[in-house]
Amino acid sequence: MWQAPCICHSDCARLGLVDGKAIAMFPVHSVDSGSKRRDKLKQHDIDDNEEPNYSREGVLDIARSRTGWLLVFCIGLLLAAVVVEQFEDVLAGHVELSFFVPLIMGHGGNTGSQSVTTVIRALALKQVTNKDVVRVVAKEATAGCMMGAVLGLCILAFSWVWSGISLQVGAAVSIALPLVSLWANGLGALLTLLADRLHFDPAVTSVPFMTTIVDSTGLIIYFYIAKWMLGFNSSEAHQ
Repeated sequence: MWQAPCICHSDCARLGLVDGKAIAMFPVHSVDSGSKRRDKLKQHDIDDNEEPNYSREGVLDIARSRTGWLLVFCIGLLLAAVVVEQFEDVLAGHVELSFFVPLIMGHGGNTGSQSVTTVIRALALKQVTNKDVVRVVAKEATAGCMMGAVLGLCILAFSWVWSGISLQVGAAVSIALPLVSLWANGLGALLTLLADRLHFDPAVTSVPFMTTIVDSTGLIIYFYIAKWMLGFNSSEAHQ
C-alpha cells in the first residue's frame, strides 16, 4: 500500500504528511538545485526575477531590440549590391548568371537559418553547449554541403534540359551551391554558439549576422567559380 511521504525537521522529527494531490500541484524541487541556479545567475549578473518574458514586453521594447539587427541586415544587402557591381563585366558577358543571383542569396540565407534554428533548439534542450563548437560546426557544415550538392545536381539537370541556360553556367551554379551551403551552415552554427557564450539572444542576433555575411560572400563564391568555369577575363569584356 502506498504511503504519503512525511515532512521532517532537520532533527528528524516528523512534522506531517503530504498527500498525492499536493505533490501533483506543487512538485518538489531540490533546495540545492535552486540555490545553484541562483548562484549561476549571480555569476552572470542576472536577476532571477528579470529573465526575459515575452508576455510582458511592449511593442516599443520589441522594436527597440530588433531594429539594430535589421539595420545590420540592410548593410549586408548593400554589400551584396557592391559585390554585384564589382562583377558587372562577368554578368555582361553571361547574362544568364544573373538568373541565379536570387537563388544563391536566398539559398544561403535559408540553409543558414535552418542551421541557426537547429542549434538554438539543441541549446534549449541541453543537447549541446557552447563548448561543442568544433563538433557542431563540422556537423552543420557537412550537412549543408550535402544539401547544396543535391540542389546543385537539380540545377545542372535543369540547365541540360532548358536551352536558355548553358551547361557551363549550370555547372557553375551546381558547384557554388554546396560551397555556399557549407559556409552558411557552418557560420550559422558558429554565430549561434558564440551568441550563447556571450549571453546574447541567438534567436535575434545570429540570423541577421549570418545573412549579412552570407549574402555578400556567397555571391563572391558564385562569381569566382563562374569566372573559373567560363574562362572569363576582364579583357574579353572590352573587346
